[in-house]
Amino acid sequence: MSSAMRFPATRMLVACALACVMVHIVPAISPRAEETKSCVLAFSLLEGTILNYTNFSQIDQNYGGSDVSMNQTSNLEMKYGEKADSTGAARVDFKFSKVKSSLVMNGQLREWTPPIKLEGAEIRVFVTRDGKVARFEPGKGIIGMSKKEDLRDVVDALFVKLPDTVVSVGGTWTEEIEEGKKEGAEPEIKGTALYTLKKIEKKGDIEVAVIEAKANVKMNSETPAGMLVADGKIDIKAQIAVAGGYIVELKQNVEIRGDVVEKDPLTDKVTKRQTAVTRVTEIKLQR
Repeated sequence: MSSAMRFPATRMLVACALACVMVHIVPAISPRAEETKSCVLAFSLLEGTILNYTNFSQIDQNYGGSDVSMNQTSNLEMKYGEKADSTGAARVDFKFSKVKSSLVMNGQLREWTPPIKLEGAEIRVFVTRDGKVARFEPGKGIIGMSKKEDLRDVVDALFVKLPDTVVSVGGTWTEEIEEGKKEGAEPEIKGTALYTLKKIEKKGDIEVAVIEAKANVKMNSETPAGMLVADGKIDIKAQIAVAGGYIVELKQNVEIRGDVVEKDPLTDKVTKRQTAVTRVTEIKLQR
């Protein structure tokens, strides 16, 4: 996918034996925040800046007649490590501390261990001014991680696509979404996201840009249970610090509706099972 609007916790859903894949700034000069009509939106923090967040997510899925609900809350620290390198990407270090998770299936609380253990995990990320994760390197010893791309959804969820230019209230910018593209084939996930700057206001002592985003995607993705053929919808409401471009508060809603198509390798019999997934993610800066 071209940038930060993704379907977070894809791999967590797969590891639950569910069949579904499932997303900074130069300060504007103004005498009063409520009179501000435009600002530069870009990810750019002072070296050594440390921010602390809580990250909550809840996934509800119906598949094959079973209802599953999983939620997870984690605390994490973000440290802005250094100025942008020659590629335009700046280093950001994440460290996850306390993580709590639970799983309910058909109304019954089940014993549950997340497929990837984030508690204590450290991830070094390189981010461009438009909020795109250029590359990242997980620390050693993350339990459940078979390859670093297992953490791609976790990392991308912590940044919002920004235009890296001056934007007026009511202004928009877009993001082309492509994920899982293979040579000679269509991407597994494809669509377009539209972002809108709704207003600029004060949240406590922080001037924030209030951003809303919507995306519709087509999905044709391999899962352990078969091929997921579905439509997805993403809605984001975010408050981004005008001086720095970091998330102050974000809420993301994801809805997926479609079928999991499985073909028996012996008989070639094709079976379709309907699936529906909703996910809510909330990220909040702790002050």
